[in-house]
Amino acid sequence: MLIRAMSFLRFALSCSAALLLTACASAPPTPPASVRTDVGQLLSLQKTRLDVAAPVARSKWNSHAPIDDPAREQAILDDVAGRAQAMGLDAPWARRFFQDQFDAGKIVQRDLHRLWKIERRPPFPNPPDLAHEVRPVLDRLTPELLAALARLKGRWCDPEVMGALDELAPEILGADYAPPVQNRAIAALRCGK
Repeated sequence: MLIRAMSFLRFALSCSAALLLTACASAPPTPPASVRTDVGQLLSLQKTRLDVAAPVARSKWNSHAPIDDPAREQAILDDVAGRAQAMGLDAPWARRFFQDQFDAGKIVQRDLHRLWKIERRPPFPNPPDLAHEVRPVLDRLTPELLAALARLKGRWCDPEVMGALDELAPEILGADYAPPVQNRAIAALRCGK
């Protein structure tokens, strides 16, 4: 009786082990971070970059500096193209994406300057120092944006990516930025652009 019980126990354990191995072998691998999360992170970084436009506008309002700075933009775009290529991203596309970020920020700045001109706004007390306070934030965001783009590389026409972009852009950018700013910021992310 004891021998039968031991044999049955061995049989049951071997069956359990076989079932466990089969279940583990057929279990799907842990999925990568969701597309929605990746798109949300990218848009959040874009929003952080757009949030810098208002302090830049205040500084330029006080200094009467032009909103456009083509030489600085060109230097940044050249750097971005090199970094993008090293990450396996299409360099011309990365330049276009970052140009869109510049252009979206300039829409914000121009709108603020128009408003302040109408209001006859005096200079701001303690405007931010562009070189020491603002540019370090932008310089930190550039590699973070490139890394976020690399996570979504080549998937702009994927229905999940397009759906997440359509859903999350108004939610993340729309609370603070008008449609022209949002549309410019995400223009390069649209399928076929």
